[in-house]
Amino acid sequence: MPQLIINDVLMDETEATLPATDRALTHGLGLYETIKLIDGVPAFFEEHILRLERGIAALGLDNEIDKPKLAGQILRLSEANGGTDNSCRLLVTAGPPGGTPNLLVQTDRRDFPARPLRVISYRGVRVSAQYKAMTVMQSYFAQRAARAAGVDDALLVDDESRIFEGSTSNVFVLRAGVLVTPPAEGDILPGVIRAKIDELAGAAGIPVVDAWTRVVDLHPEDGLLLTSSVRGTVAVEQVDDVRLSVPERELARLRALIDEAEAASAAAFSATYRA
Repeated sequence: MPQLIINDVLMDETEATLPATDRALTHGLGLYETIKLIDGVPAFFEEHILRLERGIAALGLDNEIDKPKLAGQILRLSEANGGTDNSCRLLVTAGPPGGTPNLLVQTDRRDFPARPLRVISYRGVRVSAQYKAMTVMQSYFAQRAARAAGVDDALLVDDESRIFEGSTSNVFVLRAGVLVTPPAEGDILPGVIRAKIDELAGAAGIPVVDAWTRVVDLHPEDGLLLTSSVRGTVAVEQVDDVRLSVPERELARLRALIDEAEAASAAAFSATYRA
């Protein structure tokens, strides 16, 4: 039976409970982070926790993250679940009125197709996308629409056809050798991998600019990439009825850069938090 941790207590998933008055249940008030695990060790742990702490402050929750303690919980849980999982999910709930927040730690395995994806555009953007909020109904609707259309995923777009993000990912358009990504100050999640690509691609000679791209302006010579912590970087070969190029060389280069950064991050985590 898979194990999880609630408030530092390790238990079977079937035994896990939260108060019925927890505002995560009654009002959808909560935050989450999904972190890639490499042999049970988190990659980009510091970056994910920083974003989680910003969300906690924005919601006004009385829940200070003890990073060494949380790091130990992740390692303990990964070991308890056999060490074969490739992702860790942290969930902070607002707790009941007048009560304290709850912290849930889970690990699981997520597998994604390595092939280029086919996606549709879906009109609607997420609310408070700057934080990894529990209220991801817009993403759920977009994913359901993608399944109904027989494709892999969906891009969230507005009434002007501007691409904001994937249902659970950030977006980069490769146009004339330049990576174009929606501005982070807009209603998109400031993804950890998005920030790493912004940093690493520029240093590797691949320019990155923040600007809007519209679905109606996509051309067959454009490339489109989706990025997320566990999925990594994947190419999109078709958006709606528009076939796109698959930039194999640039894709391989970006993947290599992220792989190297992930390995360095996991090593730094081990040096800092592992006894």
